[in-house]
Amino acid sequence: MLSCSFVKGRDYDPDRERAENRKLQKQVKHEAKGAACELRKDSFFLLEVKEKERVLWEKERAKKYEKALAFLQEQEHGIKSGQLGKGRKRGR
Repeated sequence: MLSCSFVKGRDYDPDRERAENRKLQKQVKHEAKGAACELRKDSFFLLEVKEKERVLWEKERAKKYEKALAFLQEQEHGIKSGQLGKGRKRGR
């Protein structure tokens, strides 16, 4: 007959060694889940950091590209207008 002193979560196995083994296995499983959760958080954080670095790198690259393009356009304008070098010769 069941008594009213039932405690939820208590292992009533008469074999103490088996009960202790089950308890330790449950604890290992719980710790593994916690570690997996921490690893997911870490990888998400690293992904965000890498994405920020990539965006910053692309902005710097675009700035350098625009600067170089502006310089080349200025040079081309100078050559075509005759300010630099011989320029293009005009036909008569």
